[in-house]
Amino acid sequence: GVPVNSRVSSKIQQLLNTLKRPKRPPLKEFFVDDFEELLEVQQPDPNQPKPEGNQMNVLKGEPLGVVTNWPPSLLAALQRWGATQPKAPCLTALDTTGKAIYTLTYGR
Repeated sequence: GVPVNSRVSSKIQQLLNTLKRPKRPPLKEFFVDDFEELLEVQQPDPNQPKPEGNQMNVLKGEPLGVVTNWPPSLLAALQRWGATQPKAPCLTALDTTGKAIYTLTYGR
């Protein structure tokens, strides 16, 4: 015989429903089986532009001298020389005739 406030009981019911839900979605929702897509060979677009010019080759330069205080990696070398030689040329890109077209400099 005690009057029940329906608003409170609906909030309690909503809380119970929230607690009953799984906290994480099942694993199958995260897993996408794209194996069949990997087997399909994509056909090249016939409207895609074709490469122009000659094929580029790697040039071998002079062998480097043996120096005992060289940094252990390229990244370490760039960090060291960038800190000591700001705004000095770091990398240069050449065009097919051998002229410098882009020069990357060190920065602080």
